[in-house]
Amino acid sequence: MEQLLHSEDLPPVTPELLRIDSFRLTSQTEVPKEQFLFRYFDKPCFPRKELTTITGLPKSGKTFFTSMVMACCVHPQIMALERISDTPLRVMWYDTEQSLNTTKEIMVERIGRMTDHADNFPDEQFFVFNVRTASIEERRNMLSVAIANYHPDLVILDGISDLLTDINDGPRTIELTEGLLLLANKHQCNITTVIHLNRTGDKSGLRGWLGSVLLQKSYEVFNCNQISQTATLSVEQTFSRKYRSFETLYYEVDNDGIPSKMSKPDLQPRDAKGRWIASEASYGQTKGGSADTLNNEYIIQHPDRTDKPWDWDLRRLFTDAMGNLPYMGSEQMMNAVMQLSHIRQKQYYYKVLDEAEQQGVIRKCRDRYQRVAIVLTPPG
Repeated sequence: MEQLLHSEDLPPVTPELLRIDSFRLTSQTEVPKEQFLFRYFDKPCFPRKELTTITGLPKSGKTFFTSMVMACCVHPQIMALERISDTPLRVMWYDTEQSLNTTKEIMVERIGRMTDHADNFPDEQFFVFNVRTASIEERRNMLSVAIANYHPDLVILDGISDLLTDINDGPRTIELTEGLLLLANKHQCNITTVIHLNRTGDKSGLRGWLGSVLLQKSYEVFNCNQISQTATLSVEQTFSRKYRSFETLYYEVDNDGIPSKMSKPDLQPRDAKGRWIASEASYGQTKGGSADTLNNEYIIQHPDRTDKPWDWDLRRLFTDAMGNLPYMGSEQMMNAVMQLSHIRQKQYYYKVLDEAEQQGVIRKCRDRYQRVAIVLTPPG
């Protein structure tokens, strides 16, 4: 009777209410476990139903890294990348950038050799499309048709910028990115997008509005780089929502297109007798300045060490830059550190930032708007 008396107070059951209730999550909701395609340095990566982003400056090894990922779909392991499933994976390479000759050469000569299939390429596992000559609208439409028809486990979209007329068109970039997420979720695959970094080299500075949206929506981001003055390429996972690897892969490519794992290059010069000599490069300086031009309040001198006469006092530098703030945006932190330290070049600042992160002085996280932020870690 009491329920009947109060029935008029209940909100009407509308299609909108039923729709929002279908998205409700409770402590009793059964959620399927995440499924990953690979491990990178033993950390799960490339999850199904998610977006992965590969980025880097031009000619930094992005396409080579995607080749390694595709090769690992049919080969159990390619250096630090290991396939989780015993069964080979179906991979779709949707190439919007390169010529037909280049795409086929990479497929047969590079991927084929890495997988020991140079003479009998496994076409049954690969669905390679070169859509460079198609219109932008055709590229978008054909991509969804191809995924629905061929059911790949992994889609390599190289590059995503060619699906838009303007990568700074906010509404269209959001529409495209959300459409890719829907495709990945519907067809239970991972969609890996390839996009350039801004020319500043900031690892969180993916190009254009599109890059900002990808940074928010991607499950993980891999950064490719070519080490200056060497033939060594590197890959590091700069962001992951769950299983980030803090190890960096260094590799070189032989004349046959086969990568081989390398140690981190040591760019410190030697004299005629092979002894280490001190120089700006030997202790991390580029065009950032010398110990004489930098702020010595944040420098620790080593008068007895000719190989490394000084170090940054990174804890003090980043603590003073942070002040009383709980966190700082990446741009704000860069401006504060460069002003305090008298560093003049952004490229050198990024080296100092990387060193501070490696030493555990700072760590990167996300603010409530999913932008990159930096926090201090407790000392000790």
